[in-house]
Amino acid sequence: MSTLAIEITSERTALVSGAGDEKVELSAENGQSIHAVIAQFSRQHSADAGSPVEVTVQEAGRSRQLTVAPDGKVAQSLPTGPIPAPADTPPTRPDHHVDEPVTMAMTPLGDSPPQVGVDTHARPVPAARTPTSTSVLAAPEITAGSHEPARTGLRGRLNTILNLRIAPKPESAEMRHRAAIASITVPLPGFSIVTIANPKGGVGKTPLAVGLNAIIAEHRGAATTVCVDVADVGGSLADRVSIPPRHGHDVLALIAAETAEPGSIRPSALSQYLTRQPGGDDIVAGNNGAHGSSLGYDDARAAAQILSQHREILVADTGNNRLAGSWHWATSHADVLLVPVPLRRDAAAAAHRMLLDLATTAGPAMMARTIVVITDGPGDAPMVEIDAVDAFFDAGVHSVARMPFEPLFASGERISPSKLRRSTTEALTVVASTVIDLIAHAAD
Repeated sequence: MSTLAIEITSERTALVSGAGDEKVELSAENGQSIHAVIAQFSRQHSADAGSPVEVTVQEAGRSRQLTVAPDGKVAQSLPTGPIPAPADTPPTRPDHHVDEPVTMAMTPLGDSPPQVGVDTHARPVPAARTPTSTSVLAAPEITAGSHEPARTGLRGRLNTILNLRIAPKPESAEMRHRAAIASITVPLPGFSIVTIANPKGGVGKTPLAVGLNAIIAEHRGAATTVCVDVADVGGSLADRVSIPPRHGHDVLALIAAETAEPGSIRPSALSQYLTRQPGGDDIVAGNNGAHGSSLGYDDARAAAQILSQHREILVADTGNNRLAGSWHWATSHADVLLVPVPLRRDAAAAAHRMLLDLATTAGPAMMARTIVVITDGPGDAPMVEIDAVDAFFDAGVHSVARMPFEPLFASGERISPSKLRRSTTEALTVVASTVIDLIAHAAD
């Protein structure tokens, strides 16, 4: 598989390495964005080569990896490239090594009196040091997964059959997967909101929300993330999770309890309104209409205010009504916006119109933290992908990722993360890694 390294040097130009002996300069003209020009060049290069091409795009000190197939399909891939090797340390000498004798000229010691004006009791002043509580004798940090044997591929099979401990190759997909997992665990600047939105129904918003919530909780730990159904009425989150919520475990009950007695929702009492899933992730069911009112803007804001005291990340599963106050709150306060898009013209068009409207109301900053997730499924039209990806990049989105077809998502049954296909879990890990990276570097 050939590779291309593309560095965006300005809003209209980019420099390509790997397409030949010399670097190629790309320029955007006639109103095109530089991202669209890069996508077009990569597709042409892949078609000419007759094989997939891994493309690394560098922009403002950050990079993203794409895989471009000869048929024009573009997918977000795991971070590529070898993991940096540890700094070289000078070779240590064996214990039995003996230095050569050293001859030094010494001034004879005598009983001559000290020089006039010299303080014979003065002690040398040590150089100033910065106080630190870290001992130089502490054992070096062990990076999770860095010394574990390979579990997949040929090396993984050899380890299983022969009981070996062969490490995976630094540039292998397994090491890139481990790097993605490691990036999910980085510290966050504060409480963050991840919104899943597409006004077209049946595009997979709720399955994506459930899967993303489970992956983040798996790698960041239990009680770090919560998925909330913020549909105005009739959301399906409670019908898709492994453990359904009991009566009264919903968002309106949570808000009512805090309103009746402010400050009463302590960690020990929070479980009365949350439903813990087998993987340690929590969910809050939405409004089923029994209260006779819809979930509004202030309701969604109040729920987030309560949960921000106890969780790091809130995954907002939105409904289909763009006029609902809760939908407006979730999209306008999103630190990261995820847009699932099946390869159908109706779903792609609805998502594109939504992004254009959000770009108008919230500005390009919203698009810079938006990830479009192309989802495979029955009834897909492959030719839609080329036009859709171009349109989304022209709108200014941060990246376009790909989610393989998952029968459990499409079945309408309850979703158990342990029953998902490995390809689905790996894709969700890439999406979660990108989400956390956007949140962690929001202030950069």
